[in-house]
Amino acid sequence: MGAREYTVADAIIDTLKAHGVSHIFGFPGGAILPFYDALPYHEEIKHVLVRNEQGAAFAAQGWARTRGEIGVCCTTSGPGGTNLITGIADAYMDSIPILCFTGQVPLSVIGTDAFQEVDMTGVTLNITKHNYLLDKPEDAVRVVTEAIQIALSGRPGPVHIDLPKDVQAASHLRDFEIPKLDFSDTDPMMAAYQSVDPKFIDEVIKMLSEAERPLLLIGHGAKCSGATAQVRELVEKLGIPTVNTLLGKGVTDAHNEYDLGMLGMHGFYHANMAAHETDLILNLGSRFDDRIVGRYDVFGENAKIVHVDIDRSELNKVVTSDLAVHADVKIFVEALLKRVQKLQIDSWHERIRSWESEKPYEPSPGEFTVRDCYSALMAEIAKNPDQYIVVSDVGQHQMWASLSMKVPEPFKWLASGGAGTMGFSLPNSVGAAFANPDKTVVCLVGDGGMQMNIQELAVLMDYGLDIKICVMNNSFLGMVRQWQDLFYDKNYSGVQITSPDFVKVAAGYNLSGQTVSSMVELPGAIDKIFVERGPMVSEFRVVEEDNVFPMVPGGKTLGETIVSKQDL
Repeated sequence: MGAREYTVADAIIDTLKAHGVSHIFGFPGGAILPFYDALPYHEEIKHVLVRNEQGAAFAAQGWARTRGEIGVCCTTSGPGGTNLITGIADAYMDSIPILCFTGQVPLSVIGTDAFQEVDMTGVTLNITKHNYLLDKPEDAVRVVTEAIQIALSGRPGPVHIDLPKDVQAASHLRDFEIPKLDFSDTDPMMAAYQSVDPKFIDEVIKMLSEAERPLLLIGHGAKCSGATAQVRELVEKLGIPTVNTLLGKGVTDAHNEYDLGMLGMHGFYHANMAAHETDLILNLGSRFDDRIVGRYDVFGENAKIVHVDIDRSELNKVVTSDLAVHADVKIFVEALLKRVQKLQIDSWHERIRSWESEKPYEPSPGEFTVRDCYSALMAEIAKNPDQYIVVSDVGQHQMWASLSMKVPEPFKWLASGGAGTMGFSLPNSVGAAFANPDKTVVCLVGDGGMQMNIQELAVLMDYGLDIKICVMNNSFLGMVRQWQDLFYDKNYSGVQITSPDFVKVAAGYNLSGQTVSSMVELPGAIDKIFVERGPMVSEFRVVEEDNVFPMVPGGKTLGETIVSKQDL
C-alpha cells in the first residue's frame, strides 16, 4: 500500500480509536469502499467480516451487551443497510448502544434512485436514538463524537450515520482535536443524574414501612445504570422479595433467599403470584413491558406503585404510578440505602414459599427435554460461573433458559427482549466472544433460530472463537406450535421445520460437532463440549412436543398463571 491522502474516512476511524473502539463488525460494498480503503492503515482497529449484514448489527450488540461500551458495525448502501435494520430495531427496543455506519451513494445523486440507493436516515428514523446523513466533510469528527455520546448517555440506544461515498473520500486535516460536547442543557435525561429529591426518598421509606406485601421489580435499567452492587445491598438490607424481567436477569443474586426469579408470561408461578398479590411494587428500571404485567387493567390494582426510570417518557406510560421518580437507578438506590431498615414481613415470605412449594418449577423431567439439557449445562457452568457468558436465542428454549440458567451478573446473560428476534444468539455470541476473549460463550439456540443466521459459523471458523453452540432441535417452531396446541385446536400450521444435519454443517465450516439424542448420552456430551477451548456445535434432538410452563395465557392476569395444559 502506497502513500495516500488523508480522508474523511481516516478521520472517522481515528475518532473511533480516540473513543476506545477496537473492533468493527461489517460487510463491504461499493458505497462504503472509501471507508474500507482506509481501514488497513489503522491497525489498532480490527475489522471482523461477518457473512450477512444482520450479523454485523448483532455482533456489535454482543460487544455492547457484555461490556457496556459502544459496539460498532458498518455496511454498504441499499441492501447492505436494510439488512442491518432488524439488528438496529432489536437494539432500540432493548436500549443497546451501537453505532451503525452505512455507505450511501454520492451526494450529487441522492434522490435519483441510483444503484443501491435507499433513504437510510428515513428508514432508521423511528428505530434509533438519533441518525445523521453526513453531508459535510468538516462535520465528520463532531458527528461521530456526538453519535457515540448519544448512544451511551442516558438511556442507551443505537445511532446511525449514513456516509455518502464522495464525503468519505473527501480530504480531511490529519491533525484535529476530539471536541468536548456538553448536552446537559438539552438532553432531557440529564436531569435524572441529579441528586434525588429527599421528598421522594421520604415517600418511598413511608410506603415500605406501611407495606405488608412489598415487592422489588428489577428491570434492564438497573443493569444499564451499573447498579448491580447497590441493588443487591438493597435487597439484603430490606429483606424484600425480588423479581426480575428477562433483561434484568443477573442484577440480583439468583442464590439469594429473597430472589424469586423472573415474572411474566413465562415467569415462575410464585413470582407471578407475588406480583399479583403485592401491596407495593418498587420498580427499578423496568418499562412495565406487556410480557411481565399480564393485563394492564388489573396489574397492581391493589398495590401502590413506585416507578424509577431514567427515561421520563416511560413514567406513567402504560402503568399509572403512585410515585414516579425520574432518576438514574444507581443514584436513586444509593440515596435510598442511607435510610432503609429491615422489613418485618415474615408472613409474606412464608406465603411466597408456600406458592413455590405448591407449584414448583421442574428443571429436569428426565425425558430428554430442553430443560434436561439445560440442567446438565448449568451443572457444568456452576463449577466456575464467572468463566461463562450465556446467550439465548428466542422461543421456547429462551424461556426455559431464563428459568433454568443462573448467571453471576447481568453482563453474562444476553437475550433479545422487546423485539424477540430469532437468529439473535449466534452473531451476538460472536460479538461477546471478541469482547471477552478470556470467557467461554454458551450459545443456546433452537433449530429455527439457528437457521436464521447459520452463515456466521464462518466467523467461528476464521477466528477459532470459544463459542459452544447448543442447538435445541425439536423439529418445530416451538413457541408458535405451543400456542397452536393450547389455543388453536392443535392446528399445526407452518410450524413443522426440517433442519440440515447440523454436525455436517459444522464440519463444512471445519468445526467440531456432535449429535445428542438421549439422557444416557447427555453426561458424556456435556463433558465433550467443555473439554477444551474453541468452537463446537452440539445438536440436542430433544422431545418434540414439550410446552413451556408456567404460562400466563393471553388476556389473563398474573394471578391466573397456569402450570400445565390441564389448567386451561
